[in-house]
Amino acid sequence: MPLSLAAKEIPDFSANYLVMLNGIQAGDLKQRLSTNANGTREFNSSTQAQGIFAFFKPDVIEEISTWTMLNNKIQPHHYIYQRSGGKKEKYLELNFDWQSNQLSINDKNHPWQLELEPDTLDKLIYQLALMNDLDKNKKQYNYRIADGGKIKTYTIMLLGEETVMTPLGRIKTVKLKRLRDEESKRQTVLWCAPALNYLPVRLEHTEKDGTVFTASLRRLRGISTDKAFIQSGGDAKAGFN
Repeated sequence: MPLSLAAKEIPDFSANYLVMLNGIQAGDLKQRLSTNANGTREFNSSTQAQGIFAFFKPDVIEEISTWTMLNNKIQPHHYIYQRSGGKKEKYLELNFDWQSNQLSINDKNHPWQLELEPDTLDKLIYQLALMNDLDKNKKQYNYRIADGGKIKTYTIMLLGEETVMTPLGRIKTVKLKRLRDEESKRQTVLWCAPALNYLPVRLEHTEKDGTVFTASLRRLRGISTDKAFIQSGGDAKAGFN
């Protein structure tokens, strides 16, 4: 029952994820897609530690990407990454000038520019690009991402179909893994639900030291959940503040 729409048709939505660290509740991830008055769209993601973890790591991480559709492809215009509230604050701003094919990078210390390659995305917006592409039934998806002052290739491999449990209930998904260098011990796996426009409903990231972070969808507003969940573990239509 795939409900796959082009990215331009993905409705505005709000999603809230429960974040766990090595199996212990550690924080909250909120994502919001909205449409601006001028027709551009904005994707916002914020993460904040909760409970005992907020005492040791009070950082708030926020990412904002502004974009439009061009020829059924996402074209980013402006991206901001900001980590605040802790000991290691960080700021990064990207401006995509598609007319001159220049990417301006500003970290508040040493601004510089790169030549902008066609179809380059930022680290946040490629989630929506993946949602847009998954109905193409390919085994592998490649994206050029502006990451860390360079333009890198992110390769996402389809592993198969899997039914997973979320705080909202069980749901059918496609399981994907980001491919990294063979020597890398980091691993990222995500599960996207066809019935929710391929929205990620679960993400698992393992750091090189073995620390495991997971994020599971627990609230969703804006994307219909009718008949999406096999059994409900909560109010699938609940929004969040």
